[in-house]
Parts: sequence; C-alpha cells; structure tokens
Amino acid sequence: MFRPVPTDRISQVIVDQIKEAVFQKKLNPGDKLPSERQLIDQFKTSRVTIREALRTLEQFGILEIRRGMEGGAFIRDPNTKFINNFLQDMFSMGKIKISNFTEARMAIEPFSVKLATERITEDSLKKVKQNIQEAAECLNKGNKNDARLLDLEFHRLIANASQNPVIFFMIDSIMDIMENNISSIPLAAKTVERTNQYHEEIFAALEGRDIRKAQNLMLKHIQDIHDALETLSKRNLLAGFSTRNKKS
Repeated sequence: MFRPVPTDRISQVIVDQIKEAVFQKKLNPGDKLPSERQLIDQFKTSRVTIREALRTLEQFGILEIRRGMEGGAFIRDPNTKFINNFLQDMFSMGKIKISNFTEARMAIEPFSVKLATERITEDSLKKVKQNIQEAAECLNKGNKNDARLLDLEFHRLIANASQNPVIFFMIDSIMDIMENNISSIPLAAKTVERTNQYHEEIFAALEGRDIRKAQNLMLKHIQDIHDALETLSKRNLLAGFSTRNKKS
C-alpha cells in the first residue's frame, strides 16, 4: 500500500502518504495500520521515524493509538478531533476542571453501560474481559501507569458496546482528555486496585445482562474516582500537578 520514501523530511512524507490513503478511502475509520515492524519494512526507514509520523497523525486526530494485546494504530474519524482539541484547550486555560469531567461521566456512563448490557456482543464481551485481565497483570507487576491507561480503554470498550456512535464519541473524547492530562495524577494504589474490582463486577453484570446492577456499579465506580480526585484537590496536589503541566 505504501511506497519507500526519500531521506529528506521522511516523517512528513509518511504522514502525507497515510493521510492520502485515508482521503482516498483506501483506509477507513476503524482500520488498523500494519504493525510498526511492517511499516518500517514498507517505508524503508527507522523505528524512530515511524513513531514520529504516528505521533503526528495521532495529534491530527487521524490515528488512535490503542494499548494492549489487540492494540495498535487505528484510523479514527477525523471529525472527533475537533471537540477533543476544544476540550483540551478549555482544560489548559482552566475553563474546565477535572471535576467537570467526572461529573459528566456520572451523567453519561450509567446510560452507556445500560445500552451495552442490552446490546453487547460475544466479541465485545471477550474484549472487555481481556482488557480487565491485562490491567490486572499490569497491577501484579507493579505497573500502575499502564493499568490506568487500560482502565480508560475499558470505558471506551463499554461505550463502543453500546452501539451508539454519539455516546462513543462523547466518552472517547473525555477519555482522551483524561489520558493526556489526568491519568498520570498519583492516585493511591488502593484506588487503582479498586478500579479493577469495579470493572470485574461490571463485566459480570454485562455478562449476566443485569442492567440495574451494571448501572449502579458504574455510577459508584465513577463516584469513587471523583471522590479520590476531590481528595487530592483539597490537598492542593492537583494544583501542583496543573502548574507542572503548564511549565512542561
């Protein structure tokens, strides 16, 4: 699909080729790019250059980089980037607080999991279960950061299982902001472990098609995260985090 590129401005040429493939509909939203190793072979360039190009495409909103066993670089609908950029700008300017995101989640995600409980497919159930297992493995290895990123992916999977593209769009946008700005905030290990327990219980409710239980668990789960972030805020830890982010 792709052509080897000249040595000057290699990263930009790779970006342009992938964008062209998207615009010509050779690649469509949801399609997965070849692996990093395959891209290196196709473009005849280095890993560093490929990663630089992928980061640029992610910033443009053309790619979504997913983690985990079934992760990789996926084509996303470019339209979703507009609201992501808007929310990011509002957050950076202090117009939106972390608590605003968790409150929005408490309004949206219980309904998202209700629809998911009604509509989830066996394939989606397998992906949710795998996500939980991978997060648990990260915790067992003491890798709290990757566990938290997988926790955010869990909520995208639930939104996707709702089979409502508007709900997925909204939750995906919130998860992007949380991943970029909030996932590195030092929550207590107990809170992160409790998150995985909630996810296991939500999965069981999904599998058992228990709508009320799934909704109640999701609301309690997000409230728990909200309370943990509020506690950090009262200790002025979030203020320090925001200051460090602005300096970096």
